[in-house]
Amino acid sequence: MYSKSMLGMEQSQAAIAAMIDEFKKNPSNPPIAMAVVDDVGNLLAYARTDGSRPIISRNAIKKAYTAALRGMSSENFFEELKGRGWSVADMGDPMLIAVPGGVPVINPGDGAVLGGIGVAGLPPGPGDDNVAEAGLKAMNL
Repeated sequence: MYSKSMLGMEQSQAAIAAMIDEFKKNPSNPPIAMAVVDDVGNLLAYARTDGSRPIISRNAIKKAYTAALRGMSSENFFEELKGRGWSVADMGDPMLIAVPGGVPVINPGDGAVLGGIGVAGLPPGPGDDNVAEAGLKAMNL
């Protein structure tokens, strides 16, 4: 029989809570959305701050999905595509997105991808990534 590790509800909710706390550190932040998905991209936890527009929510989920399915950050996925001269459309999956803000959740014991975390709404790069990393840290893997 095969068994696999997976993210639990408490870990997913802890990640969301930590990301909200990280977001609140700067009162001038624009509205954001945060998502945690499992290893196949199914949504486990989600939150958005007041005023977050629908595209922000969709992008947070897509970033988490991309990180989980590709097993790399969404920024590294962008670099991989760029290096090959490809676009996201070449991958054939409309849920993939190649912008910063998605980080994979990796099992430190065996290196298996457990899921992904995505944040959208802050400036690309350090803004979204920093909040996502706060969520990852809160999972205590």
